Amino acid sequence: MDGERKVNLGEGVPLNSSGAANIFLNTGRSKVNPDGTVIHLNTEKPADVGVHINTTFSIASSKKIKVLFVLNFLLSVICMVISCSIAFYYWNEMISMRRQLDNMKDQFLLNHSQDRIESSPLVAEKRHMFKGIDVREPRMDSGAKADISPNARRYYVEDLGEDMVLVDSRKKNPSTDKAPVYDLSVFKKDPLIAHFNGAVKEINIGGNMILGPWVRDKEVSSKNSEAKIELNNNFVTIQESGLYLVYAQVVYLTHAPNCFFIWARQPSQDPRLLTTCATGDDSSSRPLDKSQISCSVQTVTRLYKGDTVNIAQREPNRTLWLRPGYTYFGFVKLSS
Repeated sequence: MDGERKVNLGEGVPLNSSGAANIFLNTGRSKVNPDGTVIHLNTEKPADVGVHINTTFSIASSKKIKVLFVLNFLLSVICMVISCSIAFYYWNEMISMRRQLDNMKDQFLLNHSQDRIESSPLVAEKRHMFKGIDVREPRMDSGAKADISPNARRYYVEDLGEDMVLVDSRKKNPSTDKAPVYDLSVFKKDPLIAHFNGAVKEINIGGNMILGPWVRDKEVSSKNSEAKIELNNNFVTIQESGLYLVYAQVVYLTHAPNCFFIWARQPSQDPRLLTTCATGDDSSSRPLDKSQISCSVQTVTRLYKGDTVNIAQREPNRTLWLRPGYTYFGFVKLSS
């Protein structure tokens, strides 16, 4: 407070100073006067006196306030518990009422549906309740035989494994009561497969038009295929008649066009053409050892026991790759 007159007063000092005055009082709680300082201001000109009081207030916590705080907290907890209990009670009541309404609805629908259901000719009327169980018995055993028309059809149940059907009793053969037994081993047999690869890696056929020699691929061919499809160097002989899938592929090492035929022939009969395959020429500038032309064909035909099957080349002097994966032919029996 620079430029102002400071008057430090203690307790019991009158204020008789004239003129403008600013009074600074430092008061506080002391051991002599534990209730604090009581200040009395007496001045001739109260408007000219400015009072600045620096004091320290201390608030002592009371036990009553603590008790009231604890009681307020407990009351809040009790109100919360009561509210939750009431809400849970009404929630259970609502669930119970909903279940009762659902049961009444189901009972209503059941009663009205029973009124509309006509009596089935295969089911007798209801008997009395026996130990809380609704028992029905077949109409044929209910004693009401007089109600059945003499022209009514009678049925029996035929067991077909997982399925059962009603069959007219007039069509039932009384001599055969047991279900027929089928030999399923016929359906479990492996198909007849005979696969042949070239016996040499590369060959020039020259003037021999019959392609070969061939060797049986035992990893692909089925067991005992030798007895049903015999291999005789450049041709095969069919020993079991049936419907066959016949397939063949030939790889040529040439730029010229090529064509081959698959023939089947019975002894002392004219040959039958099963299928044919033809290629165009290779007009590229690749060297001959890299100019590979393949021709692949397959057909379904019926072969007979004693048929001789071979592959015949149309053009002479053709170089063939007979190695496995390039040139091959074979048979798959589809049915008898």
